[in-house]
Formats: sequence, C-alpha cells, structure tokens
Amino acid sequence: MVVIMSLLTPQSSLNSELNTLIARCDFLELTSSDKAFPNSKGEGLPILRVNTAACNALIALQGAHLLSFQTRNGKPLLWVSPNCDFTPGLALRGGIPVCLPWFGPNTQDPKKPKHGFARNRDWQLSDAKLQADGSAQLVFNFISSANELFDFDFTAQLTMTLGASIKLAISIKNTDTKPFDCSWVLHSYHPVESLQTVRVQGLAGRTYLDNLENHAVKTQDGDVSFPAEVDRVYPAIENAVRIASKPAIEITHNNCPSVVVWNPGATNAAKIADIGAGHEQGYICVERGAVLAEKWHLTAGEAKSAAVEIKEISAI
Repeated sequence: MVVIMSLLTPQSSLNSELNTLIARCDFLELTSSDKAFPNSKGEGLPILRVNTAACNALIALQGAHLLSFQTRNGKPLLWVSPNCDFTPGLALRGGIPVCLPWFGPNTQDPKKPKHGFARNRDWQLSDAKLQADGSAQLVFNFISSANELFDFDFTAQLTMTLGASIKLAISIKNTDTKPFDCSWVLHSYHPVESLQTVRVQGLAGRTYLDNLENHAVKTQDGDVSFPAEVDRVYPAIENAVRIASKPAIEITHNNCPSVVVWNPGATNAAKIADIGAGHEQGYICVERGAVLAEKWHLTAGEAKSAAVEIKEISAI
C-alpha cells in the first residue's frame, strides 16, 4: 500500500512515495497547479494528473479534490474558477470540494470555517489501480483527531472511479468513544453554456429551504432557473437530477438525501475574490449530500457510506 504523506513532510519524502506510486500506475503523473492551471494564483499545490484511454482528470491532494474531468469524446463536466487561489490551506474554488464534517456555517460557532475543514487539509492516497473496464480507481483517506474545530475523532474515505463517468463513494466513521452529528456535501461545480437558459430538472414540485430567506420553506415551481442569486437546499430527493445545458449532465446517488443548488448571482460574485465579476455566468453548483435535518448521527464506532455518479448525457 502506497501512502502520500502530508504536504508538511519534506518534499523529498513526498516525491519518493509518489514516484513509487507512479512506477506502479503509469496512468498517474505528479504535476503542479501552475502547470495544470496556467496563470493560476497562489503559492501552488501538488496535482495528480489521471490520463487513461477513457478519460483525463486533475486532482489536488489537498482535500482529495477532483478539479477537472473529461471523457475522451466528451465535454468537461467540472468548472474551476479562473481566480481559484492555489495557496496551501485555502479552499479551492471549483471542481468537487468535500465539505466535511459540517456544511455551510457551523451552527454552534459561526466563527469556525465555513464548510468544515476536510477540504483544506491533506488526504492520503492509499490505493490506485486501473480496472478491467479501463477506469481509474483512486482511494483517499482522511484521519482527524479531536481538535479545536471538531471535538471528535473520525476518519473519512473517498473512492474516485473515473472512466465513462465520475463515481465518488464516501464513507465516514466515528472513531471516537462519543457519538456525534456531522453534515457533508460533495460540492460540485458544473459548467453551463448560459446561466440565463440552464435549467435543473428533477426538483419540480419539491419543497426547499431558501438560504437567502433564513431557510424559509418554499415549493419549487417547475425547473430551477437562475435569474438572480440562488441558494437552496432540497431535502428528501431520491431521484436523479439533471442539468439541462451544454454539456447535459445527470447526477444520480445512493444515500445522499439532500440536494443543494447554488449560484451567487452577479452582485455577490463580484464581491468574492476567487470568483470575480462575470464568472458566475459560467457555472452552477448542484450538490448531493446530507445536511440540516438530514445530517448523519454516528455512534461510537459507527460508519455510514454514500455515493454519487456524474455523467454526460444526450441533450435534454
């Protein structure tokens, strides 16, 4: 088993482990954010490049963060902000951040970082292999001891299967002696041809909580559109949801009851340094997870798992 050490370890140790992995997996390459994302901001982060006959992808070791994905004959399914800051410890804007062990503001202490801390810290790559169907499978692990941000021990595992689609399987285990609640989301950013015309399908008639109005309970009228800022949580969504744009994208799941739909709108985007004026036009977030009343309660030693698949489909 090969382990990628923390970025806090000497660079020679990191490179030694990665070289061992790459020697075994010729579909992997170690690069850097400045090479993978020319003109990117920040001090720079190590990036894994996945290159197979089926697809190519880029993954930041910080946060086990899938940044880009495209099948050989398809369109990019993920969006990364042109103003994304690749400084170690900062959240990366775009791709699929893993928001854990809470989503949104911390309900107990709003001074704590939004969306938890797993996306800002290093994960370990414990396995990588090419499967029989040509897809690449990578397994990342995260170990967190009780600390000032979250007073419980826990581990998380994220398995990425990248081939004809993106498949992400997440497992969270309470390794503490006390129970705790956690919420999480796979905070996916998807490119759209036009923010004015894109629609999210599969949520019509469903109840949602409007984050712009203090979680006011509303009912979705038709498909979701984006005439202005949108920030909503749809609970108890068992069916797939689709993004009607170019590319057209379908998101299916197992045990991810919550759907979060977000775009900051023009006014807020201009105020967010790592988005910037006008860049809100290029993406929407359609995320699956377990948040608010659907958060996970984990007893001592208990683990729960969930999965998401994201794929390009014919125009809808």
